[in-house]
Amino acid sequence: MALQTSGIVLPRSVATVVTGKAKDASTIAALSPSKPEIFEDETYLIFNGASEAEVIAEGAQKGSYEQAVSPVVGTRFTVQTTTRVSNQLKWADEDNQLQIVESIQEDQAAALGRALDYVVYHAVNPKSGAGLGSGFTALSTTAAQVYTGKQASAMTDADWIAAFDNLADATNDIYDINGIAMAKPYANALRKVRVPNTMARMYPDVPLNLNVGTLEGVPAAVSGTVNGRLVVKTPASGSTPAVYGTDVLAFMGDFSVIKWGMVRDIRAEVIEYGDPDGAGDLKRYNQIAYRTEAVYAYAVVNPSALAVLKMGVQGA
Repeated sequence: MALQTSGIVLPRSVATVVTGKAKDASTIAALSPSKPEIFEDETYLIFNGASEAEVIAEGAQKGSYEQAVSPVVGTRFTVQTTTRVSNQLKWADEDNQLQIVESIQEDQAAALGRALDYVVYHAVNPKSGAGLGSGFTALSTTAAQVYTGKQASAMTDADWIAAFDNLADATNDIYDINGIAMAKPYANALRKVRVPNTMARMYPDVPLNLNVGTLEGVPAAVSGTVNGRLVVKTPASGSTPAVYGTDVLAFMGDFSVIKWGMVRDIRAEVIEYGDPDGAGDLKRYNQIAYRTEAVYAYAVVNPSALAVLKMGVQGA
């Protein structure tokens, strides 16, 4: 029996695999735990825990604290990826409907994971690299700002160490440092820093792959989403071609302030007819389309709990 064109809800076991694979592409998924979300604009009430114990003399009057509670409204966004292939691929999948899910997971689930980082860190659409506009604020602009003061070609080992120390110093001291997300060039630079006398690596545990490692005992994740390799930047002159990527090297701080989750089940859909993406009629080109879609919700309840390291001089 041929696959139906209606949406296929991924079984629980497969959905777990997809969520796990998101960690391979998203540093936020790796460093900040997710939780189920509802299809509403959830509001987080921020309680800053200002109380301190008071020593009082016997019979003395007791004091109190005024506790402010500030609201932060979460943001929802839908993310999808559609892949066109020859309709001959469907013939191999008719015996087992899960094969279609397995075929699209590797490519499309990783794309869904990358989207989370691109939206939260840079407020851009990963497919086009363009900004998302109002309603989205990039963490790279709201976190505490730290700059290397030099371009990469002029950085020495001492400069890279100082940049790391400055990043740690810039994190809000009322929050714990429980994660660092690094761009690959920054991870590579730290891996090359050597102890002068022994030539041993200064930071031997820095991960260079997408698996979570450690840096100075702090969980560390590396991904091209941190420096936004897909982000399009138009030079100020306007005459030269657009370039890609940002000057962001790393985010460090309390990643638990990034609240995120999936609002609805990840759905995989087989589309056999029509023009689902503006690329032409599927039947005309003997193609079918596989589409994976999910709805995220997120909120950064306090951007000052994180610091961002950027290459170069501030304001340059």
